[in-house]
Amino acid sequence: GTLQALRAECPEDLQAYIFDKGWAMTEWHRIKAYQLVSLTIVAEALLLQLKNKRVSLFMSDEPWVQSFTFSKPVLLWVSPANAGAEWLANEL
Repeated sequence: GTLQALRAECPEDLQAYIFDKGWAMTEWHRIKAYQLVSLTIVAEALLLQLKNKRVSLFMSDEPWVQSFTFSKPVLLWVSPANAGAEWLANEL
């Protein structure tokens, strides 16, 4: 529906917070892969409000994550001083 119709369905005490704060519009699609992108956008916006930091999220079954491969074997060096680097290298 229209934005006005969505506003009318929203509880009155929440309308100003949801519709008047300049939030970015996020489209919702019927295709699952696009729904995951929309959910990621919404989750990032919420987390930014809670943490006030730059946050990036991804869903593990997003197509670009599933198809991530190296075309040939690679050697990756990690610093023992970098907390979590070994775990991330193993994930790759």
